[in-house]
Amino acid sequence: MKSFLNFEFSTCSGCIFLIKYNWTMKIQNENTVVRIQVLKSVFAIILLSCIGILYTTNIEPYSIKYLGLSNLGIIVILIIAYFAFYFYHLIVKTSYFFFSDEGFKIIFRFYPLRPINPKKSSIEIPKNQLYKYSIIKTPIREEVVVYQKIGKQISKYPPFSLKGLKKEQKVMLFKTLNSYVQEDIT
Repeated sequence: MKSFLNFEFSTCSGCIFLIKYNWTMKIQNENTVVRIQVLKSVFAIILLSCIGILYTTNIEPYSIKYLGLSNLGIIVILIIAYFAFYFYHLIVKTSYFFFSDEGFKIIFRFYPLRPINPKKSSIEIPKNQLYKYSIIKTPIREEVVVYQKIGKQISKYPPFSLKGLKKEQKVMLFKTLNSYVQEDIT
């Protein structure tokens, strides 16, 4: 999350006057996405290594004695744990997310962390055309829908997930969006 204070200056016969300033906000969760993808890979390597060790060594008498589990039981538990982590991120729609309000447009870029063909999307709305946004909260998901007003027509964009964002990033996003909306959010 980065904030920048942009100043526009005007000069008049050697004097500098501050005309306008505005904050620009950039939010992205690239570190979170990389961490999740690395954890998926590391967990897969650990799972395969454990399976290999359990089947190539004579460790089963010790695992039964100390853990009360056979090799098959340990493997089943490890596989269930791996798939629970993996499918959790698919179900909650954890996504890469980028937001910027630099210039004259508000930009949202996002894609879900799916293993096959994640659809990469980008929404660019001129700041003066952001009509409203709505938050769709469920126990496992949090998504935002943005609306653009062009003349008398209101366009609704597909929802994007905020699941990969930290709490502070969400607060700053909503604060920034609230400064641009044309309709009261109640």
